[in-house]
Amino acid sequence: MGENASSSTSPPPGGAERAVACLRTAGEVLRGLAQADVPTGAEHTLGEALIQVLRGLDEVKLAAADAAGVFEARGGLVGSGQFRLSHWLQHVADRSPGEARQIAELAHRSPHLEESEQAHAHGEISLAKLERISHWVNEGLACRSVGVWPEAAGFVHAAEGPLLGLAAQPAVTVRGLDQAGRRLRYTLDPARQEKEYQDRYAGRGARLVRGMDDSFHLEAWGDEASGDVLRNALDAFLAPPGKHDDERTCYQRTHDALIEMCQSVVELPAGQAPRRTAGAAPVAVVVGLDLLQGQSGASPAVSEYGTLWPASAVRAQAGDCALRRVVLDPASGAPLDVGRSRRLFSPAVRAALMARRQRCAWQGGCDRPIAWCQVDHKVAWWDGGASDLSNAQPLCRFHNLEKEHRRARERGWGPRPPGKPTTPPPPLPQAPPPGRPGSEQRKRPGRGAHPSAAEGGSGEGSGDPDWC
Repeated sequence: MGENASSSTSPPPGGAERAVACLRTAGEVLRGLAQADVPTGAEHTLGEALIQVLRGLDEVKLAAADAAGVFEARGGLVGSGQFRLSHWLQHVADRSPGEARQIAELAHRSPHLEESEQAHAHGEISLAKLERISHWVNEGLACRSVGVWPEAAGFVHAAEGPLLGLAAQPAVTVRGLDQAGRRLRYTLDPARQEKEYQDRYAGRGARLVRGMDDSFHLEAWGDEASGDVLRNALDAFLAPPGKHDDERTCYQRTHDALIEMCQSVVELPAGQAPRRTAGAAPVAVVVGLDLLQGQSGASPAVSEYGTLWPASAVRAQAGDCALRRVVLDPASGAPLDVGRSRRLFSPAVRAALMARRQRCAWQGGCDRPIAWCQVDHKVAWWDGGASDLSNAQPLCRFHNLEKEHRRARERGWGPRPPGKPTTPPPPLPQAPPPGRPGSEQRKRPGRGAHPSAAEGGSGEGSGDPDWC
């Protein structure tokens, strides 16, 4: 405890020193257990013993919370420089923010939570669930109608019952208990829910940041209704994990679903996309025929955003694009001829292919529906493959990219195998707080993420509506 408390009060009965000594003895026993050889087959027994130890620690933490409540009630915070028990626990007692909040919440729990405390004592609910019950009951007490609930004890017993019933179910997590608690609070105080929602909506934002290596980082934040809209849209493109060779992580699958969603929207005809800005088109990419054919010394492809695309990415996207042939002067680089754009696969080939198959044609098997697939050349058109039905196959975006990634690795262009990252990149340290986003990106309304190809060594994307 702080200096003020230790100088003005005497040690509690029995002395805290004895409790500390007991904890140190327990620590020595556990260290010896951790260093001992565990016989084969005794792992589960060790796990059960560990659970009992952790439950014992919860008992100690609950008793410490009671002592912290007495410490605060007796004026222990006076002179400490802290005005809240949770802050004192964090900054003076060196507890983590989460542990400090939990201990302070338990210290402030209502004395009428007898049933919840008994359930915890009998091992029916964890200390974390007891803390959340205490938190939401206190929240309800603060906003209850005194006319309806004049006595605090009556309200506590009425609110405790449903929360404890949920907490006692093994399948209900702390998060599920929080959802029930928020429902209780918003039922008692709907104006607070509306205000919190309005605050989250006013603080909404999103930004797309491009790195020095042309990589990107997308972050977004906002209210609960917008979050459900986004999640619902992503769920439409998130198929169950593949049963064959799909080694993508959950983060990679979410990324691919987001890209597919954007690509599908930008490919809609203008009549089906009324919000699309006039003249909007998918991304235009200028790529040399030498790069598509895999010739050495070929320059990277360049998108209309100035981004450099590697060979595998542009080959995957250029198999079913709208092509515009551009002939350049080899000396000056000036365009000598710009042909009309044309689709590699005709609408008739697309219709016949969709009538033939229902799923992605990846050789390892894929459950993606054909409506979400690209029309791929079995033999690339730059290698002489025809754009007809006999040379066409539907591939989802992931497997279309995977095909070209494998080809790139076979040629030594991509030594890193796919599917290795298991964690998302850390959030940007300069991310603005909700309501104060940073500088906005250059606006390009209606742009999507599906490149097109053009023959020639350099030049600008035309941006014609025919490109897709």
